[in-house]
Amino acid sequence: MIKIDKIIRSRRKTLALSVDEFGRLTVRAPIGVSEERIFSFVTKKEKWIREKQTEKRAFLIQMPGDDLNGYAFSLLGKSCSVRLTDERAVRFDADAYELFVPRAQAMPKLVRWLQSTAEGYFQALTAKKAEEMQVTVKKVSISKTRGCWGQCSKENEIKYSYRALFMPREVTEYLVVHELAHIRHKNHSAQFWAEVQRFAPDFKTSRKKLKDRGIYMHLF
Repeated sequence: MIKIDKIIRSRRKTLALSVDEFGRLTVRAPIGVSEERIFSFVTKKEKWIREKQTEKRAFLIQMPGDDLNGYAFSLLGKSCSVRLTDERAVRFDADAYELFVPRAQAMPKLVRWLQSTAEGYFQALTAKKAEEMQVTVKKVSISKTRGCWGQCSKENEIKYSYRALFMPREVTEYLVVHELAHIRHKNHSAQFWAEVQRFAPDFKTSRKKLKDRGIYMHLF
């Protein structure tokens, strides 16, 4: 029997299902619909639900606990280990791919390091790709959002989630190309995707990785 994790009732007209990054099932239903009808609907969609849950759970990762010492996460496609120290500042060993983090307030200091690193990385990568694509970016900044990996405003200001650092380099390059393509095309038209493919030929693979790894949005 399929477990329903949450039922959300609203003034909608139809029943709808969604499976989140953790494989949890949410049912959105009209206010007056009975639980019997909801469970009947879920039963009919059991195959689809199980397929989605299997797909999502395939990418589940160990979340950081209170003790970060020894915790490992993906940093630009390579496994990076956290080592707690008595030092005052965060230090990154690029050769060993180890991140030395002060014990005192370890989590906030680690997050600040990730945000600062993401800012430098994405500003440099965006400048490089913008030159290749011959577009002009007004501003590049880093966001804490869990809702999207990146976004380009009408004013051509681009924001990236610092958690995009958890993706392989080729995926971050696609992300940058995607947002820069929005400078010319403020939509997802055929012309937009043609522009993306021109500078990121394997964009479909990278796009799928971003979609499949939504669980990374819940790291730190």
